[in-house]
Amino acid sequence: MNLKSTLSAVAVAASLTAGALGLAATATAQPAPPPPPPTQGEPVPAWAPRKPAEFWAGQPVVWTSAWGGRWGVWINGGFIPLSKNPVTNGG
Repeated sequence: MNLKSTLSAVAVAASLTAGALGLAATATAQPAPPPPPPTQGEPVPAWAPRKPAEFWAGQPVVWTSAWGGRWGVWINGGFIPLSKNPVTNGG
């Protein structure tokens, strides 16, 4: 075996070892948990429609300015709207 073949074999072996170690390291890493949903909501503007309820499905009804503003609840990290957009009177 000549020097060029030996160096090539060592480079391939080192690459495979590094790849296997890198794969093992990423396979055991845990993703960061998602941030908790806001439970208090945002300040309610004066032009907001009347709050439809205090609780829905056991969760507090809160105001969000997203999508033009609306009332809704946070359940399992997702927002469920309970009112229409008061600006466009639609979804």
